[in-house]
Amino acid sequence: MRLLSIVALASASLFITGCVTETSYNRAQEIVRGSPAAKRDGVNKCYAGARRASPARKAEMAKIMNVSPRRDVARIYCQRAFNGIASGRITYSDFRTKSPRFIRVIQGR
Repeated sequence: MRLLSIVALASASLFITGCVTETSYNRAQEIVRGSPAAKRDGVNKCYAGARRASPARKAEMAKIMNVSPRRDVARIYCQRAFNGIASGRITYSDFRTKSPRFIRVIQGR
């Protein structure tokens, strides 16, 4: 259980702060790829931080993600990002630079 909480904390900090090395990104990626519970916990921790974004930021993200601003933009962002990372569609470089590939994944394409 302690490992799960460490993974969740690392995963949440990965997506909330963006301050992560490629090694720790790859480690977190492998963990969420192999553990649905760790991925679920990471999404929940990401959501806890992302939902505190300002209404203006959420509206901006809704436009980028092609979703209605009335939807739970923070939850959708976290789910799509974690799914993309776990599947390998989002690389460390994509995440750091918010590349076109990253944008496509959070748009659900």
